[in-house]
Amino acid sequence: MITVKVDTARLERRLQAIAGEQVPFATALALTNTARDCSKALADELPKHLENPTPFTLRAFAIQRAEKASLRARVFAKDAQGRYLKWQIDGGDRAPNRKLQRLPAEIALNAHGNLPAGEIKRLIALAKAGKRVSKARGAKVGVSSKVDLFYGNPGGGRAVGIYKRIVKGDQEFLVPLVIMPQGPVKYRPRFPAERIVRDTAARVFPERFRAAMQRAVSTAK
Repeated sequence: MITVKVDTARLERRLQAIAGEQVPFATALALTNTARDCSKALADELPKHLENPTPFTLRAFAIQRAEKASLRARVFAKDAQGRYLKWQIDGGDRAPNRKLQRLPAEIALNAHGNLPAGEIKRLIALAKAGKRVSKARGAKVGVSSKVDLFYGNPGGGRAVGIYKRIVKGDQEFLVPLVIMPQGPVKYRPRFPAERIVRDTAARVFPERFRAAMQRAVSTAK
């Protein structure tokens, strides 16, 4: 009979030491990967809550990696997109800012529900100069090249904006094309970003941590 005596206590201590040393690394890695999952989930969910978001809006979300010292990852909207997405996420009353806030049906929109890039400035410039739109530009935005444009405050409690002049007999009417409301605009929360991040993190983190811990232990020296 051959008896082999193995010092398992020493081996256990070493394994515990390795695990203890690698836990912060594995946790930081798992948090970072979970943040990436949350960022992707936000982009995937956007079209379900906001009608036809632009590619720029779909690229809104980014992450900050977790470090071993802090063990905290961050998912956030980039500044440019965050300035308008916050109203869809949090809701609230938005003060007027002289920027376009509503488009009446008379203006043709692009596939994402927006006025073609730069057209507002071009229409304002034409209105200020007392000129009409060209046939090509008129076809692009749905404004007849035969009508005069007005930009400014038309009075009568109406909002500052771009209007088309309609003349009937000796009377002139201003029909709004692009208006810029002077009062606050009320938004209701439409995009449940917090819930999406919370549910995604709860679902994926355990597996992300298990995989990160396996990698950490297998590569430990």
